[in-house]
Amino acid sequence: MGWISPNAHCPICGAAVYFYANEQGSRVFFDDLGPPWPKHPCTDNPTRQVAAVSGRKAPSIRDFNVAQRPSGLRDRRWKTHMVASVAIEGGRSRIALEPLGGSGHTFLTVSRLLPLKAGDLVFVRARQMSYLDTDSCEPAVVEDVGRPPAVASRLVTERDRQHVLATLAARIDARDMTLDEVADVTAAVQSARTRGELADALKIRVEDLKVAPPRPGDLLLLAIAFLLMVGVTSTTEGGRSFLMMLPGLLLMATAVYRLNPDMERGPRVVLAVLTALVAICPAGALGGAIQVEILQH
Repeated sequence: MGWISPNAHCPICGAAVYFYANEQGSRVFFDDLGPPWPKHPCTDNPTRQVAAVSGRKAPSIRDFNVAQRPSGLRDRRWKTHMVASVAIEGGRSRIALEPLGGSGHTFLTVSRLLPLKAGDLVFVRARQMSYLDTDSCEPAVVEDVGRPPAVASRLVTERDRQHVLATLAARIDARDMTLDEVADVTAAVQSARTRGELADALKIRVEDLKVAPPRPGDLLLLAIAFLLMVGVTSTTEGGRSFLMMLPGLLLMATAVYRLNPDMERGPRVVLAVLTALVAICPAGALGGAIQVEILQH
């Protein structure tokens, strides 16, 4: 399978380029399709008037040419796909993709509506998708929140939100971002409900999102609960030892519950209870070993 042919020529130097335009009159020329989306230098100048190019407004799936290959300008880690369909589900975009030169479908779910339609070209790497936003004629990258649901669907706590906002304030101090840029991101962070939405607001991968670390007091509570259970089983025997474990079990369940504020209440309670019950085995084994050692001496 070949690559997509350039669909236009630069009106200044005549080089073969990829041309996009939108209904608002914006237009852009690229030397190659896909990340890092290298713009053609002749036309990448806001002060220069560039004549419109007749013909199609964007490269399409019909532009295959077996002699044309991706140039060294493109990041080869991004694989080219064609949008097969876009479905809107609860304010999210579920996108079915067909790989160029391959078979089968890949599905991505994005936490907002995207200006994509069947036949558009996009580029996929891991759980990210890069495409050209036709509304702004600028490249965009979004995160797939459907593939890592355990992370992306977790709720954002107020501590997480304040942690992220503090990092934005630090970037202002370091002059990495302007006040206007931070204001836009802050509004998106304040409205984010899940980690997937928070990552989209920061334009990063969910895996790279840094949320608030656990409270040291909760970790200490977890350690005390485990030591209490070990202490009980090392000094008592039989069923009585498990009965006396109840305070430690309750303390451990409370610690686990507090350590997972980004989960819904139901799953959070189940996780806390199961963790406490599972901890009986290692705590009982360690306590029994200590008891045997004491009796031998």
